[in-house]
Amino acid sequence: MTTSVQQVSPPEQPVADRFDYHSPLFQSDPWQVYRALREAGPVHFSTAANCYVVVGHEAVKAGLSHEAVVADFPLRTSRRTFGRNLLDLDGAAHRAFRKHIAPLLGARAVRSYLPTAIVPLVAETVAALEPGAATPVVERISAVVPYRLMCGLMGLPQADARWLYEQMRPIARTLDYPPDTSADVRRAKDVVEAYLRGLVSQGAIGRDTMTGGILAAMQDSADPFEIADVLATLLLVLLAGTETSIAAITNIVHGLAAQPGALEQCRTKDDAVRVIREILRLRPPVHSVLRFAQRDFSLAGTDIQRRYPILFSLASANRDAAVFRRPDTFDPDRGERGALSFATGPHACPGTNLAEAEFAETCVRLAERFSALTVVPGSDTEHGHSFRHAPDLSVIFS
Repeated sequence: MTTSVQQVSPPEQPVADRFDYHSPLFQSDPWQVYRALREAGPVHFSTAANCYVVVGHEAVKAGLSHEAVVADFPLRTSRRTFGRNLLDLDGAAHRAFRKHIAPLLGARAVRSYLPTAIVPLVAETVAALEPGAATPVVERISAVVPYRLMCGLMGLPQADARWLYEQMRPIARTLDYPPDTSADVRRAKDVVEAYLRGLVSQGAIGRDTMTGGILAAMQDSADPFEIADVLATLLLVLLAGTETSIAAITNIVHGLAAQPGALEQCRTKDDAVRVIREILRLRPPVHSVLRFAQRDFSLAGTDIQRRYPILFSLASANRDAAVFRRPDTFDPDRGERGALSFATGPHACPGTNLAEAEFAETCVRLAERFSALTVVPGSDTEHGHSFRHAPDLSVIFS
């Protein structure tokens, strides 16, 4: 007598649990994960990540501006690593920070930086590139421009830019997934904070710099900040102004090489901005931003529980077919707007104007000097979630 054995398929993994930024699947191709999540709904709870994940464009946009959604939370990684700082706060303290920083990052200020800081820095960087040779993009472009620029804006010696970049490597890893919590982080943080403390205590940083604006914001606060809080904020501002730009510039150079005709379209700054926005829509430097639920509330039909973390996926929102036609296609002339590459809401990136000017100048200079960029095979594997890019990207300029 023959007994048939019925094959039982394993239970299908819940769609939400496909969002696990530790998994090789997500790291190698997050786009298929985002697509599956969007198709199942705009908001999910991931048991793998132990948080809510918001993937639909309208839900991300609404959630980041929702009054129940806050950045301030004692268990967030940046708070545990850096302590109390202005970037993680909400309400009046955060508004005071932006009030002092906004004039230094607005369109008028950025126009003044172009001839004095951005143009000569980018020109020098691009002129140093060698045609025909495999060029490590981060080492020769992506880290050089933002670190030297931020040193100038923060009133730090530009001669220290390379040293700061090297010191900040382990510190930057604390904000990615999984976060680096090794002793290297504490040592690097102590070194950079001692460096900043020395400059501040010596009065070596001008009041008209970004650092001067941060100091003024913290002094004006109704809830006084200790020197440790000041140093933590300075450290995070330096991190935000450099590491995001490193990822963005790397992704932009990769896009110029990978997308036919992209480099040729960067002959003017206006055209370069369109190309940049589209490349960063497709591959934003920061995939998600972390917030917390201050109270129970509902978002896009999903009940969010108080005190839970919420990951708002900018990368998924940027490829939502409900907003963008042919969302996976590079089209700098597309009529749709609304990409969330720089986030939105109270904590949206205050340096968007500066970043676009910095990136556009880089693209224009590259287009003036070179006719083609070719990726060195095997160098374009992307890593990360907070600062996602291909850290080993190399290209050949011709």
